[in-house]
Amino acid sequence: MQYHRSVDKVFIFVFGPLACAAVLLVIATGIRRAITRFRCRPTPDQLKAAYDSYLRRLLHPQPDAVERELGKLLPERMLQLYQDQSAVQAAGFQLEKPGGKRWRPKRWQVYCFEPLDLESLNELPYEEELGPGFCFATTGRGSWYWIAASDQRAKDSPVIFLDYDGGASHGKTVADSLDEFLNLPRVPMR
Repeated sequence: MQYHRSVDKVFIFVFGPLACAAVLLVIATGIRRAITRFRCRPTPDQLKAAYDSYLRRLLHPQPDAVERELGKLLPERMLQLYQDQSAVQAAGFQLEKPGGKRWRPKRWQVYCFEPLDLESLNELPYEEELGPGFCFATTGRGSWYWIAASDQRAKDSPVIFLDYDGGASHGKTVADSLDEFLNLPRVPMR
């Protein structure tokens, strides 16, 4: 059997255009994603309007509406927190919980406090097994700090960490009370 040199070029003629088409498809998809990301970016005016709306909602809490929607009462310490405007405006810190078996303290990030209103109540996660409550702060990465509501107004309540970011801390008690949570030592976020 005789070897034909043209057989060497068959592979290039058949698979060369396919490889080029695949490369062009990847490039076109990347360009399309970049354009979409650039177009969807909010303008400075939109960012300012969103922040102003958030701040207005944060500084004008609606605990009565939230409690009516929950059918339960929030703890007294939660209501006091939202009356202290400087406290709820604190953002971008970590809480250090000393003790435990670790050689260094456990740090709990707090990106910001959530406004106490129906919009937040309806947008934030709800844990069926925990019952009615409110996510009052977030890490900014898909996790929240939650406090329970009850039939009778409690003085305070434990703070539970809801981790929807895939971590192992979901459902852990961060502090035995909101007062303890708010008084943990604070360090700036890195």
